[in-house]
Amino acid sequence: MDLVLPFTLGGGAFRGRLVRLHAAAQDTIGRHRQPEAVGRLMGEALALAAVLGSSLKFDGVITVQTSSDGPVSRLVADMTSAGVVRASVAVDADAFADRIARGGAPDFADLVGAGHLALTVDQGENTDRYQGIVAIEGHTLADTAIAYFRQSEQIDTALLLAAHPPEGGFGWRAGGILLQRLPSADATLAGEAEADAWQTAEILLRSLTDRELLDPTLAAGEVLRRLFHQSGLSVYEPSDVRFGCRCSRARLVSVLAGLPPEDIVHAATDGTIEVTCDFCKTHYVFEINEIPSRPRGE
Repeated sequence: MDLVLPFTLGGGAFRGRLVRLHAAAQDTIGRHRQPEAVGRLMGEALALAAVLGSSLKFDGVITVQTSSDGPVSRLVADMTSAGVVRASVAVDADAFADRIARGGAPDFADLVGAGHLALTVDQGENTDRYQGIVAIEGHTLADTAIAYFRQSEQIDTALLLAAHPPEGGFGWRAGGILLQRLPSADATLAGEAEADAWQTAEILLRSLTDRELLDPTLAAGEVLRRLFHQSGLSVYEPSDVRFGCRCSRARLVSVLAGLPPEDIVHAATDGTIEVTCDFCKTHYVFEINEIPSRPRGE
C-alpha cells in the first residue's frame, strides 16, 4: 500500500511522517527509463515530496526541485493535497557516462553537483506562492533538505530517504521518514528531558536501514513500533498516495496558444506539433489548426 503514516513521539513533543511508495514509485520511475542511479534520485525526491506534501492543510501542490551543474541538472517531484505524486528529471547523458566511467557508485552529490534546492508551495491562482531555497550540501538529498529546515525554518529535523530498483518480483520502491521537533502545548516533555529524548529519537532513526524502510513484507506501522516502542509512540490514520499527472490536451493547447505564431510554425513538422510530457511521458500530437492563433503584437 502506498501511504503516508503520521505519528508522534514523547506525548506530542516530536511529530513525524513515514511514507511508503510502491506502485506510485514504479509508475513514476518506470516511465522514464533512466539508469538505476538516476532512478534512485527520482525515488528519493518522490518520497521527499510525499512526506512534505502530506502536511498540506489546503488544496494545493508542494514541489521539490533541484537546479544544478551536474549530470542531473534538474530533479523535480511534486505532490498535490489529494495525495497525487509525479516526478521528472533532466540528465546530460554524456556527463553521466563520464561520471560512471570514473568508477565507484555515484551518490547525490556526484550526480547533482553544485546548485540549489527549492521547496515551493502553490495554493492556486488567487494566492501568492511560497518558495524557500537552500544551497545543495552534503552527500544526499536528505542532507540538503535538513539544511533547508535548519536554515530557513529553524526546525530541528531528522530525515531518511531511500529508493530501491526492481528486485524479487517487486518494482521500484521509495520511502522516507521525517521527524521534527516542533512546539506543542500538549507535549509531556520539556527542557533537558525533551533534549535527551530528541537525541535518542535521532539515534534510533539513524539505526534504520534502507532495506527495513522499504521492506514490502514489513508493515509501515511495524517499522515505527520497532524503532520507537519505548519513545511514547502514537500512530494516526494513514493517507493514500498514488501516481498521477496533471497534463492534458486542453492544457497543452492553452500553453501552445500563448506562443508567438512564428514559434508555432517553426516547431511544426508537416503541419503538426509533437509534445511529450516531462512527467508522465505521454506523447501528444497536435494539428496546427487545433491551436488558437495569438494576435500579433501581444
